[in-house]
Amino acid sequence: MLLALPLLAQAQSKVSSPAAIWPELQVSYGVGDDGLLFLRNQYRVNTDGRYNDLTSSGPLSGFERIELSLGYEHALSEHWRGGTMFRYAAEDFPKSSFYSLFLRHSGNIRGLFFNKQVMAEYMNQQDQNALGRFRLSADLGKRIPLRGRFLTPSLSYEAMLLADFSEEEGVHNQERRVDRTRLRLNLTWELTEKLRVTPYFMRQTDYYYVLVPPVYDEQEQLVEEGYTTKRNRISPVVGLEIKYTFNKAPDTASITY
Repeated sequence: MLLALPLLAQAQSKVSSPAAIWPELQVSYGVGDDGLLFLRNQYRVNTDGRYNDLTSSGPLSGFERIELSLGYEHALSEHWRGGTMFRYAAEDFPKSSFYSLFLRHSGNIRGLFFNKQVMAEYMNQQDQNALGRFRLSADLGKRIPLRGRFLTPSLSYEAMLLADFSEEEGVHNQERRVDRTRLRLNLTWELTEKLRVTPYFMRQTDYYYVLVPPVYDEQEQLVEEGYTTKRNRISPVVGLEIKYTFNKAPDTASITY
């Protein structure tokens, strides 16, 4: 058992990334009684300036990534909603396009709203193999009246599961099944009936494999074999969302809330 301890210690490691700041703007427009069209624009800025390399110069050089999303959501019944979304993300490398379908269920637990969502996502990335991903998420919160307005604290969790479409043998071994998880604490303040601001803090964890090279001594004799190990990269994120809805009041059951 004691001999196995070094192997267990190598099985998985954790690293921390610099904190990032994610401001986001969203505009939604009610379509008929049950539809909602939305447009999002997210910016990502790393606190370590070395990662802010979207462009070599100009106004975009201070960003790590810019993402644009366009989607449509439809209320299928009192508790079920479905929709589709397209996202385009630009960073130094790679440029990525995401095509998504989602289904949401809204419910209640002891006076709290409880929303669950499953999203199927196809990712087309520059100079890389196409990937599929399933995103499973849930959020729990409460809309609290406060001086004629509403304050909504909530907690959300999301797990992203990979599905590799590559036909090359062994490619799937380079990826872990769980690609990423996000644990997020939100506080939404409804400034008016249609305008809301949400500061949040998020702990993002990326899961992947790394190859640790072999170690040689001064005589070039092998001291330690190389090996492959699991690694979890933890990234703290501070975000701010500003959202406005035309022609419709926001709903906590919606993906756009």
